[in-house]
Amino acid sequence: MSSDDHEFVGRIYDLSIVEMHFETYEELSKHADCKYAYDVNYALSMLTRRVESLNMVGGMLWPNGMPKNFKTFPVSRYEWLRVSADAFLGRYISVVDCAMILVNEVFECGLAFEACTIQNFKKVPIPRDVLTHIREMIDDQGLLRKERNGRFHHGSERGFSSDDQTFRIASLFEHRFNGMVGPNGKQLPIERLFREGLVELQRDFNGVMRRVVKQLDHLYDMLCPEFEGRFSPRFKAGPFSRSA
Repeated sequence: MSSDDHEFVGRIYDLSIVEMHFETYEELSKHADCKYAYDVNYALSMLTRRVESLNMVGGMLWPNGMPKNFKTFPVSRYEWLRVSADAFLGRYISVVDCAMILVNEVFECGLAFEACTIQNFKKVPIPRDVLTHIREMIDDQGLLRKERNGRFHHGSERGFSSDDQTFRIASLFEHRFNGMVGPNGKQLPIERLFREGLVELQRDFNGVMRRVVKQLDHLYDMLCPEFEGRFSPRFKAGPFSRSA
């Protein structure tokens, strides 16, 4: 998934070259046009890197080849799904957090990054349509945002198959010992249980990825004219003006 197809992203990236003309941020900050372009680019780069990092999660959910021996693999099958879920939820949910930081920089709200919340945005001059769109992005994350909070703040975990306890124990014995057989003397269906959990994560991933690109494109559509309206007057009067 690419994060740089929108013209707004290309425009900001082109302007980011200004930082090459200064030794320090303090020197750059003396020029209003350069500072504004730099600050917006810094926030935008955080967002695009976070979006692109979801490709890493996709690689974990659709591996080119399965390990031949999970006993020598760094993690068990069960732990692989847990790590994949952590990476997916943490990075996907924070896309909106990074988007709010970008909105803060474009509209020059002056909020600290950690203060960029929908509640604080209601206290600063951000257009209603932008606030509504951010709110809709948060609402769209729905149960996945709730699960992220539960996993990282409360230690809760999702189950990964129709028999999560059997899958977890069988994965442990496969990884550390020589496997495990059931009461009938047969090997536990670890591959089937692993596939159930993997397919569930793949389904969640595909569902949100189709939407997040459209949501960000719409956000960029709204931010583009706002950025130009703020940047252009400074550029005309700034050190890189054509008339300078």
